[in-house]
Amino acid sequence: MTNWYFRKKQPGDQNREPIHGEFFAKDAISEPGKALVREGIQNSLDASLDNSDPVLVRIFLSGDVNALEADQHSEFFEGAWDHFQAEDNGLLPKTTPNGDERCPFILFEDMNTEGLTGDVNTWSKPPRRVENHFYHFYRAEGQSDKGAQKRGSWGVGKTVFQRASRLSTVLGLTVREDDGRRLLMGKAVLRSHNVDDAPYQDGYLGVGPETEPNVVMPIDDQDIIRRYCEAFGILRGDDETGLSLVIPWYDPEITESEVVRAVLRDYFFPILTGQLEVMVETPSFDACLDRGNLETEVAKLAPEVGAELKPLIDLALWIEGVRNEDRFQLEGPTPGQAWKWDKALVPESVMGELQTLFRTGQRLAVRVPVEIRPQEGDSRPSFFDMYLVRDEKETVGRPTFIREGIIIADVRSARSRGVRAIVIAEDPPLAEFIRDAENPSHTDLDHARLRDKYKRGYKTNLEFVINGVSELVGILSAEERDEDKRLLSDFFSIPAPPESSDPEETGDPDPGDDPGNEPEVPTDPPPPRPKQFRVEKRTVGFSVVAGDGGAEVPDTLEIRVAYDIRRGKPLKKYNAGDFDLGGEPISLDPEPQGIEIVERSGNRIVAKITEPTFAIHVVGFDSRRQLYVKVNATGVGNGNS
Repeated sequence: MTNWYFRKKQPGDQNREPIHGEFFAKDAISEPGKALVREGIQNSLDASLDNSDPVLVRIFLSGDVNALEADQHSEFFEGAWDHFQAEDNGLLPKTTPNGDERCPFILFEDMNTEGLTGDVNTWSKPPRRVENHFYHFYRAEGQSDKGAQKRGSWGVGKTVFQRASRLSTVLGLTVREDDGRRLLMGKAVLRSHNVDDAPYQDGYLGVGPETEPNVVMPIDDQDIIRRYCEAFGILRGDDETGLSLVIPWYDPEITESEVVRAVLRDYFFPILTGQLEVMVETPSFDACLDRGNLETEVAKLAPEVGAELKPLIDLALWIEGVRNEDRFQLEGPTPGQAWKWDKALVPESVMGELQTLFRTGQRLAVRVPVEIRPQEGDSRPSFFDMYLVRDEKETVGRPTFIREGIIIADVRSARSRGVRAIVIAEDPPLAEFIRDAENPSHTDLDHARLRDKYKRGYKTNLEFVINGVSELVGILSAEERDEDKRLLSDFFSIPAPPESSDPEETGDPDPGDDPGNEPEVPTDPPPPRPKQFRVEKRTVGFSVVAGDGGAEVPDTLEIRVAYDIRRGKPLKKYNAGDFDLGGEPISLDPEPQGIEIVERSGNRIVAKITEPTFAIHVVGFDSRRQLYVKVNATGVGNGNS
């Protein structure tokens, strides 16, 4: 029979005072809406099907407007109200509803996921390496069958669904990928309590047990399931695999703005990378957040939230386009030893370019190789990536840490104010190392959790990753703190003023002080040699134009260009990724006059002069960087600048 069934305590059973939900709440997340979004979407991503389609999560908040009337929800709470109203059952009496009240609810459903697969008859812990998501969701606490490739592993994240309900209850409809079955079941997590002087513990909505063992089974009556879907507005089709969860009488502290902000703050990265789409529906808000409209939806939020998220989203969008060849590869720490930052990790061949890009406000992509050393088994090579850029508006100075799409929000890393950064751990060995260090809600890292699984040095190794951005910034900035007179030089050098003949300025004796000495009659210096060409600065480029009248006209100009650097020779440090004079976005605007282009590629232009009055204008460079331009003139009266 379909009903709610609460398990009677048996002789010898301990009083059950569940604390895992409270531990979870105090350990990490105080806002129930944020916890719900964070853990719910994480579970959905972990259950994604092995295809290229994104996971779709739908979060529906009924509010009071769409709350169910008593006659709409009563069928699904038959046999439960005596237990929900019992004394000392763990619910708050002041906020516990009764069966006659309207039911506001949250619907959290995912698509393109596998649903709660596994043997529904299992009532004790399955053998190791046997996956049974149904058992672990409904019949286990503090246990998980998520493997090393999954985002979560503590087995307590599912308690956020009960915590979000004033009845500590969740109802779940699943369509399973393994056998296609469509099943409905509910669970209420209560303390040991008495009804009619009999002691009870947790309750389940399902089909009552007829024989031992005393296990409630899920509902597979499709008429009941159809009425359930109509009542709660579930969109899942008969063969659409995944899980739809209903949270009845949800915590009023969960607001639509909190849910939207939590989605954007914690899952902007998998949304931008196309792994996730999230539909949020409330009485006043309706949007599907995907990679195409994320920036638009962020702009609609409160200004302080948009100001926080937009720079991160801009950096994440850039990260999506970074190729392997765009990353700077660092040296790994010494194998077999704890990981430590040192200048030697940055190869000399890339040090200058990294410093220049960092100093001039360019984005950097850096890969750091490491070696994971577990207590059991062989060491495994791995890596993590750091993406950073100077940003004066970034006052917090702490990176955003992302492990397999999950943002670890409260990592206490060393600060680098004025630097915005994202650190990503996606490679499986390091991702597992980071996950093992996470607290139950995956918001912080603690080295103590690594003690039993990894060899000595695990604390230093974790700190190596946590403080990587700060350490790298310190290395790149070290030489910048040294005196460098070129730091204030502009695009062109400024000629020094002519030497003064005023004795008060030069300190030489005044020849008039000695009447026997006649002052020398000054002679005019020889006129300067007329310049064959001039280089002129433009907003996003430069021009080379004809020089002084009377100068001999050269036959050919060789123009070489690079972004300027603080140390070293700019032309030798030219990188093909900076620009190509022969392609977009570099252009000759307006068209050259009195010049015939002979060669134009890389950072070099060769031009033949055809008219005494000539000019070439090159534009399209990065306006935030200084240019170094060298021109050699060949032919009649050749010279250079």
